[in-house]
Amino acid sequence: MNKLFRLSFAGVCLLSFSAFGAELVIGKGETYVVTKDKSNMTLDKLVIADNAKITFADDVTHWELLAKDATIGYGVVIDGSGKAGAPGADGASPEAEAATCKSGKAGKGGESGEPGSAAVDIYLGLDARKIGSMKVIADGGEGGAGGAGGTGQVAGKILNCLASRGGNGGHGGPGGDGGRGGNVVVSVSPLETEMDAGAMVANVRVSVKPGPAGKGGEGGSGGAGTEGQYTNQKTLSGSGKWSAGGPSGRFGATGEDGSEGSYGQVFVGGKFTGFPSVSTHTEGYEGFGKFRAAADPDYPKEKEESEQEIKLLKEQLRVLQERMDSMEKQ
Repeated sequence: MNKLFRLSFAGVCLLSFSAFGAELVIGKGETYVVTKDKSNMTLDKLVIADNAKITFADDVTHWELLAKDATIGYGVVIDGSGKAGAPGADGASPEAEAATCKSGKAGKGGESGEPGSAAVDIYLGLDARKIGSMKVIADGGEGGAGGAGGTGQVAGKILNCLASRGGNGGHGGPGGDGGRGGNVVVSVSPLETEMDAGAMVANVRVSVKPGPAGKGGEGGSGGAGTEGQYTNQKTLSGSGKWSAGGPSGRFGATGEDGSEGSYGQVFVGGKFTGFPSVSTHTEGYEGFGKFRAAADPDYPKEKEESEQEIKLLKEQLRVLQERMDSMEKQ
C-alpha cells in the first residue's frame, strides 16, 4: 500500500508517514517545536527551508535525528539553549516600627535563585544533499539571582526606658548555578560522492557555552535605632535630660554568587566515532556513542579496525620503551 498519512502542526510543518518511512518538511521561515515524543526520530527524508527554526519543549533533554536524505537551506537555527533559573524571592521586612521600648526585629533572608537548566543534547546523523548554513545553539541557562534581604525594623520609641536597637537587615540569598552546555554532534555523509563532508559542514556553527552564574542577592539595610530625645526631670527646675538614641541594625550579608555551568562537547564533520576520551565532561545524554549516519553500514567494522590499529601502536610503543630502558642500563 502506498497510502500517505499527513499530520499538520499548526500549519507550520508537515510530518508524513508512508509505507516507506517518515518525512519531515519545515517551511521557509517557520518554526518547528520538538516535543518529548519526538526525542528520537528516524526519517527517510528531511527538508528544512531557509530561515526555519527548531526549538524544544521544556521537558526535552536530548534530540536524536537520523535522516537518510537531508536538505537544509540557509539561515537555519536549532535552538536548544537551557532556560534561565527563576530569581529567589526577596526576604520579608517586619512592620514599620517596633513597639515602644522594643528593639527592631531582623529582616528575613532572601531565598536562593534557581539553577539554570542544562541545554538540550543534540545528535544529527545526516546523509545530506545540501547544507546551506546552520547554527546550533546549546548554551546552558543562566542561574537565577538570589533574593534581596529584608530591611530591619525600626526600634520602638523611648518611654521611661533605655534606648533600643534597630533590627538587622536580612542576608541576601545565594545565586543559582548556571546550567551546563549541551553536547552537540553534526555527523554528515554526503549523498553526492564528489562532495566532501568537510566542505558540506563549512557553514555549520555550534555554541555550547556554560550558563552564567546567578548573582547573590543584596543584604537588607538595618533598621534605625531609637532616636535620642530630652526627657523631663522630676525636679523643681523641671530641666530636661538628654537620652542618647539606640544603634542602628547591621546590614545583612550579600549572598554568594552561584557557580558557572560547564561547556558542552562538539563534533561537526563526517563519521562520528565518539568524543575524545580525555574529555572531563561526563554529564548529559550518554547515548551518542552508539550513533552513526543513517547510510553508514560499515561503521561498526571501521570502528573495530581503528581500535585494532590503536592496540597495535600501543604494543609497538611498549616494545620501543623496553628497548630504550635496556640500552640505558648498559
